[in-house]
Amino acid sequence: MKKSEYELLANQWDEEAMETDEKVLKSLVLYEKDPTISAAYISFNSPDTLNAVPVAALEIVGDYVREAEADDEVKTIIFRGIGPCFGTGADAKELGHYIGYKTPKPGEKPYKPSQHNRMLPDRNIVMGAFTASVQNCLKVTICQVHSYCYGGHMQIALAADMVIASDDALFTHPAFRYLGAGPQDMWAWVENLGIKKMKEIMFTMRALGAEEAEKAGLVNKVVAKDDLDRWVRDYAQAVSMMPLDGIMIGKSLMRMMMEVRGKGLGEIIAWAGHGWATNLKLEEGEFNFVRERMVKGLSKTLHDRDMQVAPFFRLGETREG
Repeated sequence: MKKSEYELLANQWDEEAMETDEKVLKSLVLYEKDPTISAAYISFNSPDTLNAVPVAALEIVGDYVREAEADDEVKTIIFRGIGPCFGTGADAKELGHYIGYKTPKPGEKPYKPSQHNRMLPDRNIVMGAFTASVQNCLKVTICQVHSYCYGGHMQIALAADMVIASDDALFTHPAFRYLGAGPQDMWAWVENLGIKKMKEIMFTMRALGAEEAEKAGLVNKVVAKDDLDRWVRDYAQAVSMMPLDGIMIGKSLMRMMMEVRGKGLGEIIAWAGHGWATNLKLEEGEFNFVRERMVKGLSKTLHDRDMQVAPFFRLGETREG
């Protein structure tokens, strides 16, 4: 039996800090079909963590995308979140550990992983297993977004064909705050938002509201939260009227155009740049996420960092504007 990427790479992880049990992981990312609209739903099911999921669960997202892509009964793949929000990316408790950072024992020096430790997890799982699978999918992909769309969930939104959002939706990537500007797929950000808006989000680390995201071009339609399910179903039903060959030919031709516009190079920049960014040197007084998380715990670290900026630039519940 072919081993999954996370099984192959798990020997370099800090297993005490990572979730790798497949049964647990599959309970956090669910797959179901709705034949009445020729759609498959991939649902994030960890409401207690705002749908932040273990890094290894991202590979399961990619597996489900490929399953739906090969299913002739499916024309649309819908990503959604169960509970208070669409999702907040990979579980921040695991960040760093999946590329080889270890929690030092008393008296031990912190271990800093090499560049080659960083490359394969970033290329094969964080960028490849789910972002690339969505971006390269030959079925129509729709993100159904309410409230937070952060981190890996933002990467899915950037990669999807359409984003239908409730009016309370917020979009950004917290890695800009943890690692500085540029560790993500810049090509996808520029294609979705334009270079000026992308730079604003990257350098100020703020979240983009639903209406602003619609004006920028990331969101196709903003609707009332109570109407979100219906609108997404209506979009999927409209897609279902197109022949499957027509959908997959159209997506293939679009893929060619994306390559001309720099998609392939953008994918390499995403995983190579992520390894570079996770090896940055922090000067005295600069925010060190890994160290602060170790000392204060995750929740207090995120709250304290958020409170250091004006409400407009915050990512949490005290955000304004």
